[in-house]
Amino acid sequence: MPGMNSHGCVHCGLCISSCPTYLVTGLETESPRGRVWLLDQHAAGVTLGSQAIQHLDDCLDCRACEEVCPAHVPVGHLVNQFRQNTQYLPSHSLSKSLRHFLGSRSGRRQFRQLVAWSRYRVVQRTMSWFPDWIPPDTMALAAGLPVTKVYQSPKELSKNVHGPSVMLFTGCVMEAVYEATNHRAIDLLTLAGAQVVVPSAQKCCGALLAHSGELGGIRQWVVNNIEVFEHSQATTVAVTSGGCGAFLKEYPTMFSPADPYFVRAQRFSEAVHDISEVLLEMGLPSKPKNGQRISMHDACHLAHGQNIRQAPRKLLQDAGYELVEMPDADRCCGAGGTYNLTHVAMARTLQAYKVADVPSEVNAVALGNPGCQLQIAAGMKKHGRNIPVEHTVDLLWQAYWGQTT
Repeated sequence: MPGMNSHGCVHCGLCISSCPTYLVTGLETESPRGRVWLLDQHAAGVTLGSQAIQHLDDCLDCRACEEVCPAHVPVGHLVNQFRQNTQYLPSHSLSKSLRHFLGSRSGRRQFRQLVAWSRYRVVQRTMSWFPDWIPPDTMALAAGLPVTKVYQSPKELSKNVHGPSVMLFTGCVMEAVYEATNHRAIDLLTLAGAQVVVPSAQKCCGALLAHSGELGGIRQWVVNNIEVFEHSQATTVAVTSGGCGAFLKEYPTMFSPADPYFVRAQRFSEAVHDISEVLLEMGLPSKPKNGQRISMHDACHLAHGQNIRQAPRKLLQDAGYELVEMPDADRCCGAGGTYNLTHVAMARTLQAYKVADVPSEVNAVALGNPGCQLQIAAGMKKHGRNIPVEHTVDLLWQAYWGQTT
């Protein structure tokens, strides 16, 4: 067996079959093992050419390889570190816009308004006339936007809460695109007995910028979110976005052990849990079978990043749904944060694979990440498959209160 390199990789190849980009291309340089070799050459002082850099930047950061690696090589983290020091990568092209739309309340309001406009077909048609301004593949994602409906709290929801205080982390994309899902998460947490707090001072978690290699400036957001949590006096942070949850749990890595915020970040990280974990632990009433068949897509940063697979399935089954497993449920759909905007061809191919894997006999696809929801919903419409793509929270809410999402 080849010897271990400076990053700990023993070149065993167990990671290859789990890598989406290798699945598409069949290239060794598009595999985790190949990327680690390139990173090792870079660490040794070899100047990488543009093609080698592109192979590194093609990484989806899905963490599937990290889950199966016997040497525990953190490939996604290593690639992100490389991105931070390589400022001309395609993944950096959205950084300025992300900072504007996610970095302040006014920016997030503008983002919400932009999303609201993008729901209208007349706006989509108008934007298609300006491909140099908004690329067609970007506008194609707008087809996956949910139809807006006025949220109505269920009248029979008891407010006699008795459980722990839970802070809901709203998230930027969740807040702008799937706000109703967050409201329904509050209803479900209340049904489970939680005392829910939703601090208005919370900021973007920083994941989208961090995964693009842009860590500068988000430390302030991290500090703010830690302080908001502490001020809320909540014991748990419930997160409705798998991508946000995975990054929130990594907050301690933003500080050196000597930094006073390191211990505070550790406490915050330990309090962070996906909404499905919180609801399962607190308990929801069991419901009889409702005749609905559901298939589940495992979002990368839930399944690979946080090892969360069974909690949403158990909740859905307890709520009366029949689960129909899809092939390769945990294979990346191609969303990858902003990957579907910066790596369009690869994202489009993975989107088609995912759509083809959805069983034909199901009533809906369940998932727990907004980027995946938008990507897969747009793909379903593109390929003429009339199957709704719903957040697990929305399907649970529908089961308990008998209203469509």
